[in-house]
Amino acid sequence: MRQFIFFTCLIFLVGCSSKPEMKVIKNPAMIALNNISVSHLDGGTFKMGSYDDEFLDKAPRAVQLDPFFIDKTEVTNAAYKQYIAEAGGTVRQLTHLEDPLLGADKLPIVNITHKEAQNFCKFYNKRLPTEAEWEYAAKGGISNTRYFWGEKEDPMYMNFRGSNKNKTVNVGSYPSNGYGLFDMNGNVREWVEDTYEKNFYKQMCTEKDLGDAIKDSYRSIKGLFVDIEYTEHNCYNNPVNTKEGKYKSNRGGSFEYSEGYPATLSFRFFDDKESTHRDLGFRCVADERAPNAKN
Repeated sequence: MRQFIFFTCLIFLVGCSSKPEMKVIKNPAMIALNNISVSHLDGGTFKMGSYDDEFLDKAPRAVQLDPFFIDKTEVTNAAYKQYIAEAGGTVRQLTHLEDPLLGADKLPIVNITHKEAQNFCKFYNKRLPTEAEWEYAAKGGISNTRYFWGEKEDPMYMNFRGSNKNKTVNVGSYPSNGYGLFDMNGNVREWVEDTYEKNFYKQMCTEKDLGDAIKDSYRSIKGLFVDIEYTEHNCYNNPVNTKEGKYKSNRGGSFEYSEGYPATLSFRFFDDKESTHRDLGFRCVADERAPNAKN
């Protein structure tokens, strides 16, 4: 019985440490891909997830990420127009881009399927962020608040229902977070790579995975304190749900979101991967050694 209690505590501490390490990047290196400025994030260990809304599908746990680049803004109409021109007629034409208001250059691109977002990123040697990467980037170096500025929705920091704009606004219209990223909350929701599965981030480590991680990586045990070293075999390293599925996750909320659907740092939502919406866009990431990444 004592052994069972010990390992139960050990597993809990591995997945749900209340004091994750977080490295705040004050001066991120900048590169430009497809004329969109990109922040370089060092990666590291952070607390992913929250119990702060009714969906209850994102229990907090410590996650380890490798370094990566991420677009400072959501992909804009101008960037997508450039992509259509450069792709040479292989991309679906979007009628709203011809409208002088809806197609304005600095507005975020919307009405894009998950696959179309993937294709855009791939064309520029980038990819969609994983849910874990997106949340790490959105937190901007903080870990214990619902938004990077505090606990409450605020029209000074985000475009949401309470802003009373009822439409998208130019990217970068609100203050950036600690990593120099704009509109990670509100404006438009953003497609991410993961297939949506309600309990994926609750159950992504199987009993065998946890056993191997504990056996391979612990260094010292003092009472109930456990010091875990992440290894490449740890299932909390760079997690992503790659299963085939109808629904793909999106993050960040939009100008239509509020109350029970908050645009918080940890809020998860999903849509049919073939669907398009007037409040759903995306941004891209690049691995640290992206082929066309230039300092």
